[in-house]
Amino acid sequence: MAILAALLAVLFSAGAVHASTPQADRTVRATPSASPGLDAAPPAPQASCTARNVSHYDAWTGRTWSRDWVCGNRAGAPLYGCASFIAACPVIGWIDTSSSWFVCWGRGAWHNGGNNVWYYTMGDRVAPGQDVHHAWGFIPAVDVWTSTDPWAGMTECNIP
Repeated sequence: MAILAALLAVLFSAGAVHASTPQADRTVRATPSASPGLDAAPPAPQASCTARNVSHYDAWTGRTWSRDWVCGNRAGAPLYGCASFIAACPVIGWIDTSSSWFVCWGRGAWHNGGNNVWYYTMGDRVAPGQDVHHAWGFIPAVDVWTSTDPWAGMTECNIP
């Protein structure tokens, strides 16, 4: 046990955390990734987001978003068809990067983060049979590294 603790301490102090490029406006179809092994160190949370004036076309809603916020997040986090865990809102894809862009936030089901805030983005991969969403979906705030939810200044979205 002491060896594992020492290994984790070395990984975190040696800068094992790296920033990834935010996902591009593209859809990659694949199957769910395997769970990370014990040798994969989780990224250190970044408790802030940076606003950018960029354009993203959302093929799921037909909207064009003119601004996004780049935030740290849990790599491998699932995206849902709506801001809920109910069967009508299945996993529609995944965010593979540890830093991603989000265009808005909405309220939905309560999650392990202790609130009901969910962030909306385009994922890196689409779940099998979920092509209709074009990888656009919601991620619970517990998986986005913010110091407050919703993130101050981020647009509230009214997407079902």
